[in-house]
Parts: sequence; structure tokens; C-alpha cells
Amino acid sequence: MSMHSERGCYFISGLLLLLYIFIMDIILYCSLENTTLIDQKHEGSYSPFHPLSTKLLMSDPIQHYIINPTSEFFDEITKFSKIFYFISPNMISFTHLSMSLIAAKFVSSDNLKTRRLGVLLYQFRTWLDSLDGVVFRSHKNQQHEYKSHHDSWGFFIDAGSDITGAVIFSFGVLFYLFKLPASFFNKYKEEGTATLPLTKSENGYSSGEKTNGKPSKKMLFWKCLCFGMQVFVASGTWDKRVEQYGEIYAKKLDAQKTVRQTSSLHSLSTWIILYVWRYIDGQALLQVYCLVIFMDKVWEFLNFVQYLGFAVIIFINVISEIHLKHVRGYIGL
Repeated sequence: MSMHSERGCYFISGLLLLLYIFIMDIILYCSLENTTLIDQKHEGSYSPFHPLSTKLLMSDPIQHYIINPTSEFFDEITKFSKIFYFISPNMISFTHLSMSLIAAKFVSSDNLKTRRLGVLLYQFRTWLDSLDGVVFRSHKNQQHEYKSHHDSWGFFIDAGSDITGAVIFSFGVLFYLFKLPASFFNKYKEEGTATLPLTKSENGYSSGEKTNGKPSKKMLFWKCLCFGMQVFVASGTWDKRVEQYGEIYAKKLDAQKTVRQTSSLHSLSTWIILYVWRYIDGQALLQVYCLVIFMDKVWEFLNFVQYLGFAVIIFINVISEIHLKHVRGYIGL
């Protein structure tokens, strides 16, 4: 396949994916307008639109519309959690942690096709991460109920595996950057495409931070660390916001407060806040990371988000805090 045909294929695939997400978002919005998050009864096959929870409403689109449904339908069709009942969620968590190590090895390669294979392996790791939740809910007879169980060991094991896996994967990207020749970085210096606001000098580093015409390992590590910290902060604050919104919208109240609770849940401001979190979640950021690795734009991406990413995360958290305070006052909590 020629490079032109390959790019055309990726472009069409991207457009179809965006169209699919757009249609699913419309259905999700309509579903939210016709339900509450309290006492939802669901029987039968899995649906990404019922039952709803704050966790599901704030999950990134790839997780919500592709990874979750495929793992749920896989279990429904194969009866995996029933037939292989001895396979625990923690065993799956350790398996996808191992998969992160393999994916990291691939993305550290000089070869673009190998790095793309590493991205696909990491996506499979994410799918296994969803499957361990499916198996957990099946063993607890809580099918399709998407919420965090902070009081269980499984939650900490799964979260630890996710964090460790993301760190391992990021080191794979770092080792790839270490291998890049000086000519790669000089290309951006000559074109002037990497001179960005909030950086100390052109190409994002000063003369004292270059070795043989390329950024030092210390500077490359710093850029990867900045994005890694953004993922960590986004994940932690996202989990906290999911819990806070859940305490408001999934809580039984008296009749008068319930009317205001429902009105607030269906308001445009609430939808916008929850929707923005779908793209600021740490998992969403990792999905973007996989995309830029696949498109061979990781260096440009790391330069772009190095400080801007922190500003965006702080901004959405401030807006969420103001919104939460307003909603609590409006409902009377």
C-alpha cells in the first residue's frame, strides 16, 4: 500500500470514528434527559445507555462506546466469567500489566510499524482492563453497573496496575526519543515548527540542555514526565469528581429535593461539565497519546501539552468546583 493510500485509509477511518462517537453522544444525551441515576432497573443484554451512572457519563468515548461494549458482549457471548470462574479480576489485572511491558518494548522501536503494533497491544491492555471489571461485576452479580468500589482490594490492585502500566508504556516512548538522531530535532529547529509559547527557547530547550544538537536525556525525560503528571492528576481529580457528582445525582432525596435534583441533572450546564470530563480523564489522555504515537507525532504533542495541559486540567477542576457548590445550594444538600 502506498503512503498516499495509507493516509487516505487512516483519514476515512478517523472520520467514521468521529461520526460514530457523535451519533452515540446524541443518543447518550437523549437517554440522560429521559432518566435519573437512581433505582435504575436493567435486564437483558448490555447497553451503553442504560443503566447510567456518573462514572459512565464521565468516561472517555473510546472506553464508553468501543472498549466497554466489546468486553461486555464478549462475556455475554462466550460466558467467559461463568465458564472460567476461577479466573479472578486480579489475575486479569496482572495480565494487562504484563501486556503494558510488551507494548512499551514495541513503542520504543525505531520502526514506525513496530510502534504502531505497540499501540494496538496497549489498546488490547485497555480492553483487558475493561474485562476485569466485567468479570468482577459478574462474580458480584452486579452486571452492567458501572461504579467504583473504593472499599475493595480489587480497586487498589486494578488502579495500581493501571498506573504502573501507564508508567511503563511512557518509558517505552521515552526510550524511543532517546534513540532519535540529532537530525530529527534539528529539522524542527530549521522549520521553526517546534517554537512554542511557554517554552524557554526554540525547540523547547536551551543550549545548555542540548547534547550533540539534540535535547539532553534530562530534557526528554522532563517532557515525558510533564505529560505523565498530567495523566496522573487528571485521573485522580476525575475519580474525585465522579464520586462527588455521584453523591449528588445518585442519592435518594425527599420529593421536593428530587425534583430539583432531576432538573439539575438534565440541565445543559451539567451535561457540558460531565461531557468535558470525558476528554480530560486520564484514560482519554492516554488514548490521545496512543493516537499521536500511531501518527508519529509524539514529539510535537509533548511540546504542545507540556504546560498547556496543566492549565486545562486546573481550569476544568475550578469550573467543576464552582458548579458543584451551585448545585448543592440549588438542591439544598
